[in-house]
Amino acid sequence: YRQRKETVYDLAFIGPHAIAQSMLFNVHPTGKRMAAKRLDALIAEGGIQICGNAQNCVQVCPKKIPLTTSIALAGRRVTWHAIKKWFDA
Repeated sequence: YRQRKETVYDLAFIGPHAIAQSMLFNVHPTGKRMAAKRLDALIAEGGIQICGNAQNCVQVCPKKIPLTTSIALAGRRVTWHAIKKWFDA
């Protein structure tokens, strides 16, 4: 059971690198045009809600990149984006 659960988890989660990369693209002037689309992708299945925030990604990162700060920023931005979508609809 545990092996199946981990396999499903690995297939669904986009990973901390993708979350950090999307935040980097969203703050760049040329990437702001597609920011809403990236935030929608982070809200979708396998997005930021699956992150367990155990900071395992920081421990195994060979470059010691603080991925949790980017994940926290993504969490705030995704929350605001979802709230705005509720009221705009």
